[in-house]
Amino acid sequence: MPLPTVIRPATVADCDEIYHAHLYAVRYTCASTYNDTILNAWSVLLSPESYLETMTLPHKALWVIEYKGHVQGFFQLDTQEAQLDALYVHPFVFKQGLGTALLQRAEKVAFDAGLGFVKLYASLNSVPFYELNDYHALGDAELNLNEQVTVQCQLMRKHLDIHG
Repeated sequence: MPLPTVIRPATVADCDEIYHAHLYAVRYTCASTYNDTILNAWSVLLSPESYLETMTLPHKALWVIEYKGHVQGFFQLDTQEAQLDALYVHPFVFKQGLGTALLQRAEKVAFDAGLGFVKLYASLNSVPFYELNDYHALGDAELNLNEQVTVQCQLMRKHLDIHG
């Protein structure tokens, strides 16, 4: 019997579980691509409180996916910038379709907000996932994690299907 999966807007009560899914995804999923200096700098930027501001901004959407009774992933979408700011799934539940389900919901939220495309900065380990979901690389990019540390990534974009 399949376990119920729920995708819904995040609430304040979800912040700790969002944080844990985010931190584990950065620390474990990205470890094959990025070194400890980058992973440590990235991890320091995360906190349960960091998701609260997103919930208060009208042009930002923060959604979670519940699986096995817990929040196991999330996405953060900026409809003003047409940008998927974040999409992470806890590494202990990879390959269950959770990332794809989150991405499809993010695209629907974007489309419903009137966007014709979504762009994102993909960590190098996530590029194949986005390519499988019809995102196209626009070029190499770097994001500053702090004054000393930058992370290599790919700027990617997908045109949303108006018939979707």
